[in-house]
Amino acid sequence: MKLKSVPEDFVVEEVSDFTPNPGGRFFVYALEKRSLATLEALHIIARHAGVRERDLSAAGLKDKHGLTRQLFSSTRALPVFSDERLKLRLVGKSVEKLTAGSILGNRFTITLRNLREDVIARLPRNVNEIQRFGLPNYYDNQRFGGIAHGRGFIGRALVLGDFEQALRLHLAAPHRKQSLTDKSNRRLADQLWGDWHALHKRMKRSPERALVEYLKSHPDDWAGCFERITPSLRNLFVAAYQSWLFNETLRRMVEASAPFEHVKYKAGMFAFYRNLPEELLARWRDVELPLPGPGTRPDDFPDAAPHLRAVLESEGISLEQLSLPDLERTGFKASTRRALLWPKDLQLGELQADELNPGAEKVVVKFELGRGSFGTMVTRRLGI
Repeated sequence: MKLKSVPEDFVVEEVSDFTPNPGGRFFVYALEKRSLATLEALHIIARHAGVRERDLSAAGLKDKHGLTRQLFSSTRALPVFSDERLKLRLVGKSVEKLTAGSILGNRFTITLRNLREDVIARLPRNVNEIQRFGLPNYYDNQRFGGIAHGRGFIGRALVLGDFEQALRLHLAAPHRKQSLTDKSNRRLADQLWGDWHALHKRMKRSPERALVEYLKSHPDDWAGCFERITPSLRNLFVAAYQSWLFNETLRRMVEASAPFEHVKYKAGMFAFYRNLPEELLARWRDVELPLPGPGTRPDDFPDAAPHLRAVLESEGISLEQLSLPDLERTGFKASTRRALLWPKDLQLGELQADELNPGAEKVVVKFELGRGSFGTMVTRRLGI
């Protein structure tokens, strides 16, 4: 089974409660983007309009690999433009900037390609099982892109107080989807780590080069240098590790409770069940699991508590360490997330010949998910 062969194979449309208010001071735009991450799109828009990126606020971060439609707000009116990657359209004004709280969910229209007989035979059963039993509400690869690379999580280095390692993972660990400039800068940083004058001289202009410039005059201030990283990136580093801790807790919970099948992803393994006993399903249907932070109390989550403790122990960390006491502007905030995911209006279309894969078939799947859930988790479950 193939996903995202072309952007139109993965269409996501944000469902928002935004209501225009002519008296608002923020300008709200509809953004349609192709093969661009949300932050990449906002960077292009800010540069084109001559505004600061921090003046633009998207309600949510949408997948890079697909065709997505979402809203964002701006402190200023923007010139409306379009190219092959993005389109802008003014939809009104708002009293406040848009945040994640304005998102109700997302509608997905996904084309599954290169379907062979074994997958085709399983699809109706899998749809039925998802409708009856839901599926684990894991974070998928999009949450970990470029952050959970082979050298480890930046967030874990922060929790352990190893700020030099956290910086090194950011500055000196190239990964596949970076630009040539970013890869070149990071390879140089890996080779010249500690020789800040030589590294600064050879790096190409970038936000990372500005961090090296700071290290030239503050060579031992690892924490201070880390906190000079763009806030949105620092938040992503923390969120990626926190999300992985959630995934690992949920995986262990599934494995301890029902027969399961493993599916590999960028940061480890998912465990999927096919069905759950009625008593367990009733208990888990609306249960929340912790996104761990310094204020998390494991005993408040009886189904997850032993598994969360086991994950923390295996990582060699404690909940108290998640406060990151040596950093002023970076930290983990305790929260919760639904354990199970329940797609709304899950529809499986008719099989069609796959024009991109001769001899195979394709099918279109449609469904709606609440805010923060990943459409790719549904397609993963459909394929096992």
